[in-house]
Amino acid sequence: MGFFKNMNELTKQGREMQKNMDVGAQMANAQTRMAQAQEMMAQQTAAANIVSTGTDAAATVVAVRPGGGMVNFQPIMALDLTVMPPAGAPYPVTVSQPVPPNLAGRLVPGASLRVKIDPQNQQALWIDPAS
Repeated sequence: MGFFKNMNELTKQGREMQKNMDVGAQMANAQTRMAQAQEMMAQQTAAANIVSTGTDAAATVVAVRPGGGMVNFQPIMALDLTVMPPAGAPYPVTVSQPVPPNLAGRLVPGASLRVKIDPQNQQALWIDPAS
């Protein structure tokens, strides 16, 4: 008798949850997260292509903040950088990318990084994880 009583209570709780659920808001939230994931994947694809075609440069970390979410158990971080190309004036760039936890502690304002920049789009860059 206890089993059926518990099942009845669970059924009532499920119906109550359905009454209070805003499906439209959940769908909008899911679409927003999917768009963010697609944007990040496009950045990662562009960065992977830059590894072979990019120009070596240096960058200085200006600010680091959580980017929201995780990829392969690595937190996504938003990095504000000042890029110093070999020819030309320094310029600011903001990138969001997964950061391995063992490297996250080294990404502090003032830290220097080696990067490769895309010759056609200087806002696209790849950060050398060994730097």
